[in-house]
Amino acid sequence: MVNKKFSAHGDVHAHFLQEKRILSISLSGPFNLEFILKYQRVVGAEREKIQVPSWASLVNVHGLALAPMEATADAQLIVDEAVDSGLVATAVVLHETEGLALQQKFWSKIYDASTLPFQFFSDSSAASDWLVEKIASGMQRHNVYQSRNITR
Repeated sequence: MVNKKFSAHGDVHAHFLQEKRILSISLSGPFNLEFILKYQRVVGAEREKIQVPSWASLVNVHGLALAPMEATADAQLIVDEAVDSGLVATAVVLHETEGLALQQKFWSKIYDASTLPFQFFSDSSAASDWLVEKIASGMQRHNVYQSRNITR
């Protein structure tokens, strides 16, 4: 895990939308290695509240969302833990057009190391629609009926 030498650069907010089964995460970058600890604390607290077998994450990224490449190993562990707790998909909305290809490469490196379906979007609405489909599929795999449990 990350050694804390500096204060965390970047900001993170998270909230689990129970009615949609979506963990909404808002990030502002750029990030440093110490940011991973802050991310784990904030997002981990929300993940502990999730009591459903299938859920998804909607990650809205503002600013230049990059971190040192050393952070990807820790981020990959975070993703693996989330998958183990029922995460079925992640949609990443990159709001900053500067360095878009580089940002996608950074985020892809994190998610490509897992079995988790992920996709990039330019707006949150399309991302949310995609996640609702992934959650429904995940719930079917767990034999959970979703007719009254998920709202769009």
